[in-house]
Amino acid sequence: MRKNMMTRYLFIILTVLWSPWINLCWGMDAAEILERVHQRYARGNFEADFVQEAYLKAMDVVDTAHGHLCFGPPGMMRWHYQAPEEYFIISDRNSVWLYRPADRQVMTGRTADYFKDERAADYFTNPKELTGEFILELEPEDSEGENYYILKLTPKTKRPDLTGLDLFISKETFEITRAVTSNAFGDKTTLRFSAYKYDQGLDPSLFKFTVPKGVDVIEFQDDPFR
Repeated sequence: MRKNMMTRYLFIILTVLWSPWINLCWGMDAAEILERVHQRYARGNFEADFVQEAYLKAMDVVDTAHGHLCFGPPGMMRWHYQAPEEYFIISDRNSVWLYRPADRQVMTGRTADYFKDERAADYFTNPKELTGEFILELEPEDSEGENYYILKLTPKTKRPDLTGLDLFISKETFEITRAVTSNAFGDKTTLRFSAYKYDQGLDPSLFKFTVPKGVDVIEFQDDPFR
């Protein structure tokens, strides 16, 4: 389930990357940072490797996973978790597929239902909607600030599943190298990104799922993990 929640948060993160809202009430430094980030990711599709660390406070355990992701505008994405278990989250913007090969099962439905918001599928084409939901701040530099800009996003409306999102942006490349989310229960999920590649001419079929023979299909109408 934490894989799925993190992917919801990353849908928001990628909205940030493609957003043209650099004229908010930020200082010039922050505006320049966002402009450079926007330029970095607005070139088209991209892919990267990721490592995910999910800390569950109630059990005091950390789950680690890694894999490869692909993103393509508008709102298409493919998460391939490779270890410790193979798992796919694929969306063509309109539909989403959650596939575990070992279980021979795929869950599918509307992207807007999965992301719990009828507007979620439109965030890439209407990114200004995000600015009404989050307070955006540039964190003061600390020891890590020598190499990274740290942008903090806090929901304006209290929500237990997401209390904060911190983005670590490389001062050298203006790529997001780390994203850290937290919730009201003390859980924290960290995603680290590396080996970015841009404009690789990703095949559109990567963002569609063809059900293999013998795989059960479960349709959901809203949040499948509620």
